[in-house]
Amino acid sequence: MTDIRHIAADSCNYTNFDAVIVGSGPSGSIVARTLAERGCHVAVLEYGGLVSPGAMLEPHQAAYSKALTSNGPADGNPWTACCVGGGMPFYNGITFRYRQADLSVSQYLATDMEINWPITLQDLEPYYSEIEHLLEVSGANGFLSYPASPRGLMLSNAMQELSIRSKSIPLAIRPPRTNKGCTNCSACDDLVCPTDARASVLARNILDDSPLPGTISVLYGCFVNRIEMRDDGRAEALECYVPLSSELIRIPVERVIVCANAIQSAALMLRSKSGHAPKGIGNESGLVGRGLSFKIKGYSVGYMEPADRGSGAFAPHWGPHATVYTDDFYEHNDVPCRFGGLIYEANFPSPDKNVGLVRLHYTAGEEPWSHNRVVLDEAVDQYGIPYIRFEYRNSENDRARINFLADRADDILRHLGAFRIEREPSSHGKGSGHLHGTMRAGCDPRTSVVDSCGRVHGFTNIHVMDGSVMNFAGSSNPTHTFMANARRMAMSVK
Repeated sequence: MTDIRHIAADSCNYTNFDAVIVGSGPSGSIVARTLAERGCHVAVLEYGGLVSPGAMLEPHQAAYSKALTSNGPADGNPWTACCVGGGMPFYNGITFRYRQADLSVSQYLATDMEINWPITLQDLEPYYSEIEHLLEVSGANGFLSYPASPRGLMLSNAMQELSIRSKSIPLAIRPPRTNKGCTNCSACDDLVCPTDARASVLARNILDDSPLPGTISVLYGCFVNRIEMRDDGRAEALECYVPLSSELIRIPVERVIVCANAIQSAALMLRSKSGHAPKGIGNESGLVGRGLSFKIKGYSVGYMEPADRGSGAFAPHWGPHATVYTDDFYEHNDVPCRFGGLIYEANFPSPDKNVGLVRLHYTAGEEPWSHNRVVLDEAVDQYGIPYIRFEYRNSENDRARINFLADRADDILRHLGAFRIEREPSSHGKGSGHLHGTMRAGCDPRTSVVDSCGRVHGFTNIHVMDGSVMNFAGSSNPTHTFMANARRMAMSVK
């Protein structure tokens, strides 16, 4: 059985691991499992601890550091979530596959960076199927589809009357009235599922090494500050800070695989300066941290009258965050640049807050520009670690694309009977659960940081296998792709 413990309680000498993985989120966990399936002994280092069933994201994250933003204050979010399993315990279970257009987006968009992935959708497809099986994704691999919510049914009908196709969202949630299925105990978003009906790293035993030939040890309470290098350019050890004991420890490595998220992974590389890497690991061309992408997105809220056909909206919403969506505007001639994204149901986390309201979310992959980046500030936090700072702004094309999707969402709500529609203020420039692009993948070290399998150019035992290697963020929720691509890359490790 996988050993999960606070690093301060660990008595090992850290020398018995074939690979050390930084980060236990969906990417790091699937990499650990893939290596353990092949007989490797793996350590996973995680800053945050275990979270309790029913925990909420915002109070959980309040204890962890913020980032500086373009305007100066420390009001940015450089994390998905700090806990065993990363952001997955708090995510909404939406499990889309990407499309070939997401991997070859230069047919629609152009920036000052390489934006096509160095792989094709065909390369990902077998791993998508494996992840869908592991997570028990509804409507895939023989698993039942998740039924539409009452709001979802109203939205679906309104879409169809507008000649917009609606579809069921693939959810990594066991449907109600199935074995260990959803009990509709809450409005499920930013909340740790109390019944394990929704998939997570622990709920689906992704880190369980009991049936595997290798082993997985998860050591939490450990912040990886820098990677120490040998003179020959190989990673030798990780310098880690343990807040509980206020001590620095050193963990030797045979191979390090960074899966800390697109902000933290880039920051770790920038902190890891040495004679062999004077600007940071992988940063010889100045690309580490550049191309930061959060996804462009927004929400429209429709206020309903009880007498309207949307009167079903006057009951609290219990159950998944979203059950129906449309992809009619993913690739569409009317969208600016002809490349848009998704529109889907998006219920508020509190069941009662949904009374009288119907909410839609729209999301699209943003243009990656080199001026959008992660840098290290001169100021340091209470532990002496430099603050992370975002330099970030959206392009005119991005604003036009997301405004098009917002207008279509408003059309749907208006047709449903909303007497007033409000768009929530956007704050995604200050951080997001969808983080991409700062450790770009490609064949040429002049235009990329890692190769197509995640190995940092010029380094034999340092890899990155999280969302930071994604050259374009994609126009749908990324967790499924994070995991599928991480598994693909981990299969290449020899």
